[in-house]
Order: sequence, then structure tokens, then C-alpha cells
Amino acid sequence: MINILLKLRFVMALASIGVIAAAGLMFWEGLLTLWHAFAYVRTDPDLAVIAAVMRATDKLLFAIVLVIFGCAIALGFLVDLSPEQRAALPDWMVIDSVAELKNLFIQMIILYLVVHFATLVAETDQMLQWNALVLPMSILLLAGAMRLIADAPGHGHHGDHASVQNKPPASNASTDDA
Repeated sequence: MINILLKLRFVMALASIGVIAAAGLMFWEGLLTLWHAFAYVRTDPDLAVIAAVMRATDKLLFAIVLVIFGCAIALGFLVDLSPEQRAALPDWMVIDSVAELKNLFIQMIILYLVVHFATLVAETDQMLQWNALVLPMSILLLAGAMRLIADAPGHGHHGDHASVQNKPPASNASTDDA
């Protein structure tokens, strides 16, 4: 029974492959948008160039975050790494728990929303309406929620990278926190 359950973790490979494929699409879209920005320089050099570059940046940053997220899923939950292999990888590629994955996901959403808001501001020719404050307020609320989650028992501390490096692999971790 345990062997069957352990083999089910390879379903995570589909999630990781899907996220990395989505990152490839976002890279493609970002590069196409940037290519169109070069055309705007010749035809409409005013606000259109800024808006196109911001949209391209938005897409490219989201693609980078998706690559990080896909690698984190694969290396955190699919592949058992030896301590030597684990030490050779950059910190951003190794996730030790679902709590760290959740924290990474919230950071990904916040990053996307910040860049999306900057893109919306760059695309607007006129004064923003009061309802434009909804997006920055949601960013602040998500950042506050992320801080609360990071400070909760069993989730580690926000920005504590030294403890992440000294953690045993997820498959060997003890349940001392229970």
C-alpha cells in the first residue's frame, strides 16, 4: 500500500511539466510583445512604447516565476536528492515543505500583481479613478497575509535562509514540530 502511495507522487511530474510549459508560452508572449514595442518606436513613440515594454516585462517576469515554481515542485516533491546534489543546487530550486511552496506561490502572486499594476498605470493616459486603489490594496493585504503565514508556527521565519540550507531533505525530515 505504501509503495502505491509513493508512486502517486509522480503525478507531480505532470504539474511540474505543465507549469514549465506554461512558462515557455509566457516567454514566447513576452518576447513577441517586446518585438511589437520596437515597431511602436517607429509608428507611435509616445505612450505605446512604455505600455508595450511594461506588458512584455510583466509576461517575462511571470515566466521566470513559473520556471522557479515548476523546478520547486519537481525538486521538492518528485526527486529524492542526495545531500551532495542538494548542496550543488541554488536555494531557489529546492523546496522542503508545502509551507515553503505556499509562501513561494503567494510571493509569485504579489510579484505579478505589482508588475500588473505598474503596467496599468503606464497604459493610462489620464488620471486614475479611486477604484484603481483596489489592486494596490489587495497587494498590501496579500503581503500582510504572507507575513502572518510565515510567522506561524511550523512555517519558518520570513527571510531565514540559513535554516533552509541546514534542513534535512523532506523525505528524511522528522516530525518534531507536531
